[in-house]
Amino acid sequence: VTVNAVCPGYTDTPLIRDAIAAIVAKTGRSAEEALAEMTAGNPQRRLITPEEVADTVAWLASPGAASINGQAIAIAGGEVMVG
Repeated sequence: VTVNAVCPGYTDTPLIRDAIAAIVAKTGRSAEEALAEMTAGNPQRRLITPEEVADTVAWLASPGAASINGQAIAIAGGEVMVG
């Protein structure tokens, strides 16, 4: 049995789009400003894609990751490296 954690950063999903809309409604900032604030800690300055998360999960479930165990895999465009 292997156990790993996949830890995505802000991912481009309806949940994040709703959060951006809520920030706009509450602060008067533009959607672009809200998105820029959310991604400011990410060196790539972008949201993670759901496909990137899925690809990582698929890799962890593959024979190629058989020796990976007990790890927290950050999928965050480097944000944990600079934060």
